[in-house]
Amino acid sequence: MKVNRRQVLKTGAALAAAGAIGQGFAQEFYARPPTLLPRTRAPRVVVVGGGWGGTTAARKLKQAVPEAEVVLVEQRGYFMSCPMSNLFLAGVQPLEFLVFDYSNVIRDGVVFVQERVLEINRDRRLIRTTGGYLSYDLLVLSPGIAYMYEAIPGYPEAKDFLPVGFRPFEHIALRRQIDQFEERGGEFVMYIPNPPYRCPPGPYERAAMLAWRFKTKGVKGKVIVLDANPQPVSKAPGFLAAYNDLYKDYLEYVPNTRITGLDYEKKLVETELGDVPFALANIIPPMKAADLVRQAGLGERWANVRIPYFLSEKDDRVYLVGDITGNTPYPKSGMVAYVSGTIVARQIAERLKGKPLAEIPPELPSNICYSFVNSEEAIWVAANYSWDEAAKQIKAQSSVDNQRSAANGQAAYGWALGIWNDMFGPA
Repeated sequence: MKVNRRQVLKTGAALAAAGAIGQGFAQEFYARPPTLLPRTRAPRVVVVGGGWGGTTAARKLKQAVPEAEVVLVEQRGYFMSCPMSNLFLAGVQPLEFLVFDYSNVIRDGVVFVQERVLEINRDRRLIRTTGGYLSYDLLVLSPGIAYMYEAIPGYPEAKDFLPVGFRPFEHIALRRQIDQFEERGGEFVMYIPNPPYRCPPGPYERAAMLAWRFKTKGVKGKVIVLDANPQPVSKAPGFLAAYNDLYKDYLEYVPNTRITGLDYEKKLVETELGDVPFALANIIPPMKAADLVRQAGLGERWANVRIPYFLSEKDDRVYLVGDITGNTPYPKSGMVAYVSGTIVARQIAERLKGKPLAEIPPELPSNICYSFVNSEEAIWVAANYSWDEAAKQIKAQSSVDNQRSAANGQAAYGWALGIWNDMFGPA
């Protein structure tokens, strides 16, 4: 077809007009994003974060108060458990063992919004996501942690090459690196910071499980654990016994060693005691609450709760669940998040039924944490927390089993499968 100049000019004018309209629409959209969900007469509780705490709070609240509108906002369409994930890194379990979808949560009536939250306006009780605005009457905030890469010189430049594996799905890239490392061997250097960080025993379990993998497969390499702490911060006798008894030739544990920098090009971890070369490194940086906490004005590194409740100190319409809190003695564990989500659901249900906040009794969480030291054997630590009204403080009763056993390993599987079924299984 022959195209003349007039047609070109007409087409160009039409495209220009369309571009102007499109630009105007884009400006309007980003200036005033659409409302994601129109309001109904039902009270609306929005839960941000579909992890151990957020999913539990959303599902149990909807089950307790079916007439309430419960909205779960999560940017991923799937959940992956970080607890038990070291079994995946060691090749004991497949990734599918840890991954669940939200279909049964949705069947219970929870509204699932797969969006990333950009901003929280507490004055107007509005959440802005990548797709629009969402209003709330009560908010449960459970967005997890962020890494403080900037605390280690050289790490920000190398972070894309060194997955940490303490947030969901990062483990896939780390597992791929471990598989490749296995072919060539060398020094696998881990660094463990001072607490607080997510899952205090997690790095020590990872070290044991990787040493088990290398020993089992005859890899010509070893795990070198550089620990800023004087000993493992949880279950120390159990971990140290496993390191010494099972992995003497495959794991070297170096306590009281603080990192001062990272040179990825030279493959060096710089410490106060000298440089440590590596073939592959898993550097666990200090951690903080997700950035959304700071944007919402709820805290700096961590957010404080109004002890003994899970309400924010700054806002009695906002509940804080999971690893983001900073002024409680609870470990940053999946179990604490799950139990806290259960408690928060019960307390919100009472508020929605008209009970004054002052008349809702406090409930405190419990915790149990299993750690594998080989493919079958585990150790554990547990704690129950209670509120001492006279002393105005939280008290803890702890117990521990540092004797590794297959029975503990089976108990760990039963614990995980039971909770995952409660979170994601059929009602």
